[in-house]
Amino acid sequence: MAEATSTEYIELKRSVDLLELGMFVSRLDRPWEETDFVYQGFQINTLDELHALKEVCEYVYVRAARQKWHIEQDSQPADQPVSQEKITYINKIPFDQELMYSRSAYKDACTQTSAILDSIRLSGELNMQHVNQVVDDCVDSILRNSSALVWLTQIRNKDNYTAEHSLRVCIYAIALGRELGFRELELQNIGVCGLLHDVGKVRIPKNLLIKQDNLSEEEINIMQQHPVYGKKLLISKAGVYPGAIDVAYCHHERLDGSGYPRGITTERIPYYAKIIAIIDSYDSMISDKPYSKGMTTLDACRHIYQCKETLYDKAILGHFIHFIGIYAPGSLVEMNTGEVGIIIETNNENGIKPKILLVLGSDKQAKNQRTIDLKKGDITFTNILYTIKKSLASGAYGIQIENYLDKGILSG
Repeated sequence: MAEATSTEYIELKRSVDLLELGMFVSRLDRPWEETDFVYQGFQINTLDELHALKEVCEYVYVRAARQKWHIEQDSQPADQPVSQEKITYINKIPFDQELMYSRSAYKDACTQTSAILDSIRLSGELNMQHVNQVVDDCVDSILRNSSALVWLTQIRNKDNYTAEHSLRVCIYAIALGRELGFRELELQNIGVCGLLHDVGKVRIPKNLLIKQDNLSEEEINIMQQHPVYGKKLLISKAGVYPGAIDVAYCHHERLDGSGYPRGITTERIPYYAKIIAIIDSYDSMISDKPYSKGMTTLDACRHIYQCKETLYDKAILGHFIHFIGIYAPGSLVEMNTGEVGIIIETNNENGIKPKILLVLGSDKQAKNQRTIDLKKGDITFTNILYTIKKSLASGAYGIQIENYLDKGILSG
């Protein structure tokens, strides 16, 4: 069990010549944005980091604890990060720049993820080098800018649902891990968990995966075996991160024991599985399926939030909703004027006031694109304050957001 009796931290100003490995740097003698450091606040773990600090700073502030956490060995699931320091990351590249850069990377990742799953389905081979490369690329993008790759997950191909769903869960998991302050290795691990969480579906008959009608009780029972298949498949492969095996097996378990395949309760569900459970449910809810239309992102968040503490971990869910925003990047909204827009960026300080690209007029016909920022209180040409009237489902009014990527989506 973890104990911390009024843990206090103090900051000590220290010349860079006196820094040592293991020290935690909390502040620099200049703004973080003026440096090449990826995150704000970090532990010096390598000589390269030590030398980098000496090249750009004269002094820094290091954090020291008056009292240390005592964490017993079995106090939490083995995959739960135990870092005492939460990393605060900084976007090092503007959203629009990273969006253009990561678009081709996202397409390549979709292709690679599909190839990974096809290889398992056809030959039983799992190439962990390819898995790690996909995840590495996603981590790199999300560290450069937290929103761009998440925005691209709104581009969906109904014909390749399982592969793209797996990649989206991977991306959401890494972005949520960043929100939670995970270190880079932890971001890599949670990304692998996301990418492989549904790997057991390669053992489910394809006719069930693409069935147009609701599944029968017998078919549901078959479908609910995919976590078991996933565990058996991953445990037989070399080089698989152990936490990914647990997640593949447990991501449909729920805190109150109502999940499957074992019906275990909160204390037995691994931490990473609780994270993937929220993300998997969210992406499934907002996605179109052969037998149902996807929810709006707002409705999905509302539905999941109503199940906090019974089905989903409340603390993790709070971080997820904070990072994804009430209106998710790339989702569609209708304004109080009747105009329709695409959410470009969310505002972490106020989730109901994002930046929006208006693409349809009040008559729901195409108009000259105009970017508005609700945080700044932008108004219409007739001096009416813009507000969001409602969230729209993906593809509403025939809008395909990928069509706007090459049309100056961030101009205006």
